[in-house]
Amino acid sequence: MFFTSIIFFITLIFIFWHPWNLPLWIISIFGAFFVFVFQFVNLEDIFFISKLVWDSSLTLVGLIILSFSLETLGFFNFIAKEILRFSKNQNNCKINTKKLMFLLLVFVFLLTAFLGNDGAILVITPVIIALFSTLKDIKKNAILNLFLLSVSFLCDVSSNTFIVSNLTNIITANYFSLNFLEFAKKMFLPNLLVLFSTLFIVCFIFLKSLPKEIEIYIYEEKFISNKLFIFCIFYLVFFIVSFFVAEFFNLNVSLFVLFEALIFWFFVYFIKKRKALNAIKKAPWGIFVFSFGLYMIVFALHKSGVSNILYFLYDFLSQNRLSAIFGTGFVSAFLSSIFNNLPMTLIGNLALKNFPMDMIYAHLLGVNIGSKLTPIGSLATLLWLELLAKKGIQISFWQYCKFSFFITIPVLICSFLGIVFH
Repeated sequence: MFFTSIIFFITLIFIFWHPWNLPLWIISIFGAFFVFVFQFVNLEDIFFISKLVWDSSLTLVGLIILSFSLETLGFFNFIAKEILRFSKNQNNCKINTKKLMFLLLVFVFLLTAFLGNDGAILVITPVIIALFSTLKDIKKNAILNLFLLSVSFLCDVSSNTFIVSNLTNIITANYFSLNFLEFAKKMFLPNLLVLFSTLFIVCFIFLKSLPKEIEIYIYEEKFISNKLFIFCIFYLVFFIVSFFVAEFFNLNVSLFVLFEALIFWFFVYFIKKRKALNAIKKAPWGIFVFSFGLYMIVFALHKSGVSNILYFLYDFLSQNRLSAIFGTGFVSAFLSSIFNNLPMTLIGNLALKNFPMDMIYAHLLGVNIGSKLTPIGSLATLLWLELLAKKGIQISFWQYCKFSFFITIPVLICSFLGIVFH
């Protein structure tokens, strides 16, 4: 256990430190290489991990293709422009800050449900930056950073609606054979409480430090035709409905996601050839190698007995329903914030195999929401910070933690109440 833990911690340090601007996938694959070389995992384990995660990887490929195809058409820019219009005050035509935040967060909530947290955060962040590029205010950086932090936060914490809304959901659903419809019904109330609690904290507490009105120039250029926009909406609805159809006929959801995303991409390619190709090129395909490398290291930890420690802890918590839900959720949240939610999802699933379903759903809420406590907690946050750095925007560790510590715990508690009262 000692040597596997050392490899794991060194890998995490390098992921957070990000020396020489090394891609994240190179760092995780080095860690995986060492656990394989020292025989902490073998070829049989690699085949087992591949079997466990191939479905989630294909689903994520499909979601990223669909997300970047929609971005190429100008779908998100069109919505952002309309949100700005609806946020205008009638008396002076300035933008109402609270109304803008409210509408953006509701939009992000819906976007994450359809495209998953990774796809949503990668396409909405450049839109937010572009929106505020024309902002006229001495507090421009503070305003932009609060909007970016709030949107990033909701992208992760509201990724509980459907199985496809988060990589952690897909892995867990496959491992426990969770039904798509049952998953959506169980997570509906917790996710709704996540939205309400986030809106309340952000709009009525954080926004107090910002101006009530801001000036943002609204571009009049047409990003996408109304007919094309309506077509995209219908396609997204069809996209989600197909998951339920696949579930009914016992078909593999990931193949549906990938097939429908490729059809949409070819449609976009027919309209905007060069931009469609660029969208595929700029997608962060390295995240698949990154996640697989982390899974190998975590499986080595599991074989060394770490999941047994978690098993005894979960067994102690399971004596009472409230302690089972809140205890499991907080354990998963805390460990995700330190060790990243992808490893915690896998090792938590292995330890929770014979426990009540409430604990499994609490575990998922813990890894999806609690991972936001630190910048290293989720893959989406790491990708987001990398994207911001490329745009020349720096959000310090202290600034991130000051925001996340204040909001994550109450939102997490509200989500657990959703399971309790289900």
